[in-house]
Amino acid sequence: MADTPNIVSATSNLHDAPSASVNTTSSTQVKPKSRPSTPKGPPLHQLYALPVPIRTFPLPSFYPNNPISLFHVIYAWVGQLISPPPAEPAIIYQGIWSPETRSVHIKDPKSIRALWEQGFFGKGNYSRSEPNWLKREQARKGNNGNHIAEDVTAQRREERKMMKWDRARKEQEAIQRTRLQEAWVAPVGPMELLALPNSEHDLKPGYPNDSLNGTPTQSIITNSTEGLGLSSGYATPNGDATLANATAVDATDAIADGKDAVPALPDMNGYASPPHTPTSPIKRRKSVRFSPKVDSTTFQLSDPPNPNHGTQSNGGVVNGNLTNGSSPSSQSAKSGPFESISESSTTSTSGPTSSELNSEIVDKEHLQLCLEEVFYLVFALGALTVLNPVTGKPFTTSDLFTLCRQTSYIPPRMKNLQPDDPFLIHYAAYHHFRSLGWVTRPGIKFGVDWMLYNRGPVFSHAEFAVIVLPAYTGPWWKTEGRQPPRKSWHWLHTINRVQATALKTLVLAYVDIPPPFDDELGATEIFKRYRVREFIVRRWLSNRNRD
Repeated sequence: MADTPNIVSATSNLHDAPSASVNTTSSTQVKPKSRPSTPKGPPLHQLYALPVPIRTFPLPSFYPNNPISLFHVIYAWVGQLISPPPAEPAIIYQGIWSPETRSVHIKDPKSIRALWEQGFFGKGNYSRSEPNWLKREQARKGNNGNHIAEDVTAQRREERKMMKWDRARKEQEAIQRTRLQEAWVAPVGPMELLALPNSEHDLKPGYPNDSLNGTPTQSIITNSTEGLGLSSGYATPNGDATLANATAVDATDAIADGKDAVPALPDMNGYASPPHTPTSPIKRRKSVRFSPKVDSTTFQLSDPPNPNHGTQSNGGVVNGNLTNGSSPSSQSAKSGPFESISESSTTSTSGPTSSELNSEIVDKEHLQLCLEEVFYLVFALGALTVLNPVTGKPFTTSDLFTLCRQTSYIPPRMKNLQPDDPFLIHYAAYHHFRSLGWVTRPGIKFGVDWMLYNRGPVFSHAEFAVIVLPAYTGPWWKTEGRQPPRKSWHWLHTINRVQATALKTLVLAYVDIPPPFDDELGATEIFKRYRVREFIVRRWLSNRNRD
């Protein structure tokens, strides 16, 4: 009963929705705290103002309770009649069909930025999503002062890692102090009682005792062993006192040198300090340089682990050097015939060379558009033309429609096309959600067909994950006995579990398949026969969903 899905349905016609609309839904978002180290750029709401690569000129709103608003509507309407706005789309972008990748490539840098900023279409072939490979290369070579999303994400992850490391260090110190305090055992034997200090001269500084009964009144135990480069731990059953002797000797040496004296622990059952459990020796790490003189870097046992010492996910060293892995002698000693090799190996990971700085960076990235995005830009908006790589001439809308249907099969099918072509089913759902104002992007990362964003990936995460399923509900399909592909309950539970972990709502979009039609029909007449039904699948929990 706890995992019973709650399904909410909604039905709409594909041809009833407008071809392009502006999403007016806005949510109040808490602005993150400003970071002084991060350079500020243009506001996101200005940079991504247009939801699609066309501009609209709507009339003012009319309010029945305010007659003056009627004059505003008439004034704007007359103004557009006298001086009509320019035809849209004002700019038509060009792309090249790629039969190898079954997508369209946009290679003009201005067109790439325009299609990304005006609707988040496509994906950079060298980037995760946003085509910012050139900015990342410029930032890597030090020629770009603007911040990029990857750098901001890496900085935030580094800050979280340092915060977690500092928190873990404080927790370990608190646990160590508690262990030292709990390791003290009250003296019970006659020899231990006689060994207790009975005068102020015998008392150790920092450990006040009660003069009446000779027992400590407060156990003020600090990290004395940590300051001397030693480690402490629990008391062993056999009462090992090697750590106590070393602590007493090091404390005497520190006092003789004029340093801050670290108080020693009082006598406990005949021992100078609480015994500890011997642990396995810590492995020492070495740093070898390409030089005739090999300098090994060792670490003191009391040194905390440096969080900057490690490798990144791509195999490079953090910040290009080993902050805790190079000794002062190895940093200062630079001699020998292999010194240039050592410098080149160090600078290759730490930063760009002078030749790289002087060389001009060529933008090698292009934007990849999937079949649904291409046909939406060509058919619904008219903002894109696709060129044939063989002839160099643009495809017509009907030719591109047939090409998308043929290449949606694996391998491509040149004839015997069906009404349940993969392209027809997925484009019906894509056009449906785009027309309703959602930013629709491929969702293969989360195991679904489409991801729905309220305004775009730069503003917030996707709120809904859509799976497109064909539905043969017409009477013609019932006579033919055609059934949709069967999905098991385990499949639905797996998909829903993934989306729940990613804080997304699963949407099942059923596309009603019409009976077979003539291939000579246009795309408009064909898509009028498709209907999209939406079902939201959520987990129902009896202890959380009472309201």
